[in-house]
Amino acid sequence: MKRFITLFLMFISVPHNALPQAFINIEWYNTDSLLNVLPFKQGIEKVNTLNRLSASFSFTDAAKSKLYADQAMALAISSSNKTGIAAANYNYGRISFYEGDYPRALHFFQEALNLYESLENLRMTAKMYFEIATMHYFAGNLDKSAEMAINKALRLYRTLDKDGKPVGTLLDTVRFSSSIGLLYRTLGRSDTALLIYLRYLETGKKHNFGLADMMVHHGLVAGCYTETGKNDSAIAYFRRTLNFEEINISIKALKHEHMRRMGEIYYNLGEKDSAIFYLTRAYEWLSFQGYLRQSQMAALRLGQIYFENKRIPKAKLFFGFSENLLNEMLLSNSFYRHDSMKYTVSYGIELYLPFPKKQVRETIFSLSINHYTMLFNFYNERNELHNAMKYLQALSSAKDTLAKLTRNREAIEIQMKYEADRKDNEILSLGQSNELKELRLYRTRWLLGSMSGLALIIALFFIILIRQKKIKLNQQTLILRQKLLRLRMNPHFIFNALSGIQSFIVGEEPDKASFYLSKFSTLVRSVLHSSENEYITLENELKAIDSYLSLQKIRYPFTFDYFIDIDPLIEPEYLNIPTMIAQPFIENAIEHGVKALKTKGKVTVKFYLDHSKLILEIEDNGVGRIKAAELLSKNDKDHESRAIDITRERLDLLNRKLKQKIVLGINDLKNEVGEARGTKVTISIPMLSYLV
Repeated sequence: MKRFITLFLMFISVPHNALPQAFINIEWYNTDSLLNVLPFKQGIEKVNTLNRLSASFSFTDAAKSKLYADQAMALAISSSNKTGIAAANYNYGRISFYEGDYPRALHFFQEALNLYESLENLRMTAKMYFEIATMHYFAGNLDKSAEMAINKALRLYRTLDKDGKPVGTLLDTVRFSSSIGLLYRTLGRSDTALLIYLRYLETGKKHNFGLADMMVHHGLVAGCYTETGKNDSAIAYFRRTLNFEEINISIKALKHEHMRRMGEIYYNLGEKDSAIFYLTRAYEWLSFQGYLRQSQMAALRLGQIYFENKRIPKAKLFFGFSENLLNEMLLSNSFYRHDSMKYTVSYGIELYLPFPKKQVRETIFSLSINHYTMLFNFYNERNELHNAMKYLQALSSAKDTLAKLTRNREAIEIQMKYEADRKDNEILSLGQSNELKELRLYRTRWLLGSMSGLALIIALFFIILIRQKKIKLNQQTLILRQKLLRLRMNPHFIFNALSGIQSFIVGEEPDKASFYLSKFSTLVRSVLHSSENEYITLENELKAIDSYLSLQKIRYPFTFDYFIDIDPLIEPEYLNIPTMIAQPFIENAIEHGVKALKTKGKVTVKFYLDHSKLILEIEDNGVGRIKAAELLSKNDKDHESRAIDITRERLDLLNRKLKQKIVLGINDLKNEVGEARGTKVTISIPMLSYLV
């Protein structure tokens, strides 16, 4: 969503500069101006003004926001204004989301979504899918969040409207992609998130995005580098931000937050002097300004470092600072000393939306546990048992409170997942009666309640079983990838390729030699990448396929032609597919298909989308599998059959990890009179298994 900060007065629009760039994904307006013009509005304009007031108060004052949403809803219903009704439902969903009532939020977002779809408002439909994806993320339902974000919202943003223009603007698409980056990091795929954030910075530089926006994404890139063990790169990106022009308080706050994170990296690297330098600078500024969360974290880490260095007075001093800041957070249930500070960007997420209240409370008690644990260890080691006991009791109380909050959140998450499934079922069974829906709901709730205890025990058992199975699967996958690697670069192929290139050199054809040498190096790079990674981008796989086929043409110059066809809707640089999935079948098409023809053959490799799946087709017009089997009975067939068998085994292992399976099909092609005219291999890869 765009950030809307508008003053409405006598048709004059004036930018609101009091607040630096924050909440760019939230619709909010200057409430004083809206209240001034509200008495003069009528009809649709009044409904719009009431909904804007509701949106602006949704994350600060739930009661006021609901009051204006109720008025907007009543007026919209009386005037049959479906857009106004949808916007009011949208606001009810926002209110519930910020209050932590995710099931209720889902209900209202779904109502708004249904109305926007009926109005054919594609942009607002995409926004609603985005809101639902965000809500599922905070509710811990990551699979559903991914489905809504990737398969629904992002796909719709990239769709062309009736005028032939994309539904989402460039800003919509890149900001939404950035949000998906957070989802990938949560799923442990920081390498994929890194690519998204680097593309965001590239786009932002080209289109002059705001400084706070660019600074946050430098921090996100640095965070991904930290999570992937590349600390030098992380520090380099943090250092870049220290040179940003300090045009507002958000830039200053982000600089000192990045100093704090640099201090954490240096501490983990064992460079305590550098850690003290950056943590101290961060603490002094952040605590003075009133950024309680970050300054408390910096103070606690400084206390720990001084404790480890046996500088006890300094350690006590910073532990005391940490405790004071923690008590401020516990008392105010806020990360900020002053309420107005929540409109600045200091941690990163505020660039997009405010911290949900439930998350704030859980985070504060998590910080409490860290603090009390540190202080207990400090005093216990110094044999100051009275103080150690005090912090042990505080630690126990904090853990109990956090456990209660966690149980409440988990209960909401279960209800949320259940509500999501129920909504899906309602869409599929729209024609069923309300009585039947209520009966199913009652039975499902009863079943959830009666089975919850048993489910917990079974879940613990299966978690252990799944972990063991995952380790075994990873070992088997590694072995199969190594086997495929050896088969893919067999000595015969390397010898023939290099011999062909040598013939061009000897024949004084430098252009051809250079061209095919480049193809050979591309293929070798692809093979080396495949040996280290389970997935490869479709862009790099296409280069490898083209290189392989070009080199085979040297070996069989008059035997076949090849064609590579890719659906124009596909963006190869953004998609991942399993490594080494196509080459064994292409090799089979050449060696056992077209090579045996008396005329020139053809090999076609095609990629296209079919709903939520990527389809790979490899087709040849060769002699067919039956004739090929007859010919092979007279020759050695070990290499080719092993490659296909290993590929089948590898797909089977991949499918054990995926909810939606990769499907392999091999079909014999025949002409009108039933004679063999080739073979077609079809591989269907599910959407969620390959999207970057």
